[in-house]
Amino acid sequence: MSIFLLLASAKTTINNGTGSALFAGGNPGITTTSLYNYATNVTKAGTALAATKYDHAGTGNTTLGIFGGGFGAGNTTTCLYTYSSNASSTGTQLTTTNYQLAAVGNATLAIFGGGNASAVTGQYTYSGNSVVAGTSLKAARAGLMATGNTTVGIFGGGGSSASGTTDVYTYSGATVVAGTSLTNPVTVGAACGNATIGIFGGGGSSMSSPSTAVLTTTSYTYGTNAVAAGTNLGFATYWGAAAGNSTIGLFGSGSAANNTRTQIYTYATSAVTNGSVLTNAASQTAASSSNPGWSGTI
Repeated sequence: MSIFLLLASAKTTINNGTGSALFAGGNPGITTTSLYNYATNVTKAGTALAATKYDHAGTGNTTLGIFGGGFGAGNTTTCLYTYSSNASSTGTQLTTTNYQLAAVGNATLAIFGGGNASAVTGQYTYSGNSVVAGTSLKAARAGLMATGNTTVGIFGGGGSSASGTTDVYTYSGATVVAGTSLTNPVTVGAACGNATIGIFGGGGSSMSSPSTAVLTTTSYTYGTNAVAAGTNLGFATYWGAAAGNSTIGLFGSGSAANNTRTQIYTYATSAVTNGSVLTNAASQTAASSSNPGWSGTI
């Protein structure tokens, strides 16, 4: 093969980075999980969660995913998922009983916030599995989404009537300030991001009429709190989840018609493409990543 053909081939190679997204739990209270390999776009079943979960939230670091809150009995329970061994166990209970909440964090801690018309947050520290109350968000709402980097988490959208409100939670000092409103009000959507930007996508125009699912996305730049319209998703879904690495975000699960489908959002180009189908169908689910976007690892 000539060097020209080799160069042409290299230019068309798609690199979605490393790691896996973990989609876990969902309505009507299931424990099943699905692992999505970013590099190969191959999915497989993961280990079941240690407790049933739906209307819950998920986040994590490079070692484990954590899923907390949710609807029904045991909604303070947390489930830990160790990526290297695919082992699942229960963690320390959260300080509040919330569902339809959101979660975000860095390598050290996770912040669970909002839910069922609440503004309260709880901080989960991975080392020692300790839980303390966090600083309340500026606006109480359910159905919100969250993503962030190593310094801040952005809680955005939510509410029974869709909102564009955002809260910026700074991990060091546990301070909360109002952020820039999303370009499109949305509730029960999903969010993911890398070290620079977060993508809020999908969802609905209200909780009372979830059939009005939306395609729109908003790009939120952490360093400047600037927002811009992102590329529309290829199909509309609500009550889904999202996770990603530093290269791509993966939106998956959600409303009945699309609850095994996934969509890949490439941060560098804002391109949206279809991903592989997940192994289990679920709405009101949550997701984490073994190679979080904020880690900077390709």
